[in-house]
Amino acid sequence: MPVTIVVFLLVLAYGISFTMIGPLMPHLLERYGLKLAEGGTIVSIQNLSGLIAIIFCGLFGDRLDKKFFVGLSVGLFTVSLLGIGLAPNFPLLMAIFFVFGIGSRAFDTLSNALISDLHGDRRSQILNVLHTFFGIGAFLGPLFVFTVTDAGISWDKTFLYLGYLTAALFLGYILIVLSGAKKEAGGAAVKSGDGIGLASIFTHSRMWVLGFILFIHMGVLGVLITWLPLFASGSTDAGAFMSSFALSVFWIGIILSRILLSRLSVHFGEVFMIRWGSLLSVLIFTPALVLGDAVILTIGTGIMGLFVGFTIPYLMSLGCGWYPDKSAAVTSMLFIFGFISVAAYPWASGLLGDHYGLIAAMSLVVVSQVVLFGVTWFLPGRERPAILG
Repeated sequence: MPVTIVVFLLVLAYGISFTMIGPLMPHLLERYGLKLAEGGTIVSIQNLSGLIAIIFCGLFGDRLDKKFFVGLSVGLFTVSLLGIGLAPNFPLLMAIFFVFGIGSRAFDTLSNALISDLHGDRRSQILNVLHTFFGIGAFLGPLFVFTVTDAGISWDKTFLYLGYLTAALFLGYILIVLSGAKKEAGGAAVKSGDGIGLASIFTHSRMWVLGFILFIHMGVLGVLITWLPLFASGSTDAGAFMSSFALSVFWIGIILSRILLSRLSVHFGEVFMIRWGSLLSVLIFTPALVLGDAVILTIGTGIMGLFVGFTIPYLMSLGCGWYPDKSAAVTSMLFIFGFISVAAYPWASGLLGDHYGLIAAMSLVVVSQVVLFGVTWFLPGRERPAILG
């Protein structure tokens, strides 16, 4: 499984980069003399180029060689990592982050599609492993930044060190692909479709249901990542460390979910797991939210991560299983929903917090999980809808 293993490691590196920007933002502001709003444009430009990349992948990813475009996206990702720490001025930094958004989002989208193609009937389990590597990387990102900067090493070296790692993995990926590595999972990979699939995928109601579920799920993640530390410090007896640790425990729960529960879909089905995982998360997280105890909140958040961590890979597995010749279009459509959600949910919860307090901001998590539970009843369990014509 050489291609799969290298993709797993690249996803780990992407996960690290995903959670580096926040901890490094004070250093970026200081180096380039930026105001907070200007610093926010770094994330905005990255998301804008990422959306362009996702749409491109949806339109053309199934017509062209996914292995080639995964390699191209990793190349852009690597070059941008090496360039970020060396940018002499803010305009060039913004240009590099524009490339970073294209490379990272294209890789995120196409790696899911490629793994789905390579592993056929085992896609649910293997996609879970793929997202486990992302979760581990996302957990390690802030720790990596802290370790490097605490050792007195300049902050820009974090991007360079990660760039060196991805460059080595990129070289390994290219050598494996060029050497004609054997097809994986005991059979040939699914042949890519000949037509443009994104528009046709949008016409199928089941895909809209999947997209809405991912919209809710990614929104919940956005709220927790943005506001959980502040809620813990303002509404419980948590100190500074415990406030951040609650979010780390949530990621630990997600990682354990993808490691320990990945095989359960074979027995129960993806829809069953998503549906009842959302309900159990509500039953656990709601009392943890209202009791005002830091330890209980941390434990409850971690258990919530355990019950929802498999949602994204299971959604990808369902969509790609229904339309195996449109895997790039499927993953692109779902990520478009997630992209919009991550932009909207933290803002909406912040608005609730401004008017009604932090508990109201966090209550959006509970309400959303209840809605997600209801939406799952519009999905088939193990049925396979008609393949696109």
